Amino acid sequence: MDEENDSPVANGLVALVAVALVIGLLAAIIALLGTRLVGLTGGGGGSTDGVAAGESLSLPPLEPTELDSGLLITLAPVETPTPSESSSAPLGVGESATPSASASASESPTAATGDRDIALQASDGSVEAGDEVMLSGTYHGGEGAVLDIWYDKDGEGWQEFNLDANVYGGVFQAFVTTYKSGTFVWQVRDPETGKKSNEVRVHYED
Repeated sequence: MDEENDSPVANGLVALVAVALVIGLLAAIIALLGTRLVGLTGGGGGSTDGVAAGESLSLPPLEPTELDSGLLITLAPVETPTPSESSSAPLGVGESATPSASASASESPTAATGDRDIALQASDGSVEAGDEVMLSGTYHGGEGAVLDIWYDKDGEGWQEFNLDANVYGGVFQAFVTTYKSGTFVWQVRDPETGKKSNEVRVHYED
């Protein structure tokens, strides 16, 4: 009976020893693999830059680069704006930069034929017969005056137009219309002071 009872105990001890051996073997294998992995990843920490300790880098000597003298850079010329023909044209003898004295009366509000206190101008210099033309201007010192409108058609003589122009704030304006064709010279006059404005010319076409 004792031999039969000792047999299972012996078998159990053998099994424990076998398991211990297997576990030790596995632990040794795992430790070996871990050591190799650590050697592959962290073992090269001292040479992470790819250069082992004690080694130095050597660079090839620098040599000056010769430029090709045949390559030239050409800059495009800068174009300077040329003055207009009107400003660059030389003035002829007797000419000046000021407007010509022969300009029409509609462009020159104060002509020699009128008083400087009354300045007259026309809205157009050439219109069709029946079109409306605005006569306007300024009267210095003529506040509240009533100006008569006069015209001369083709040099036939002065006639009074059936319309007046009132001065407010030193300015006046009036719209005149005629169905006659030809060149009309317009003028305004102050009947109380006898002052006259400059003359403006308007050509009426058929």
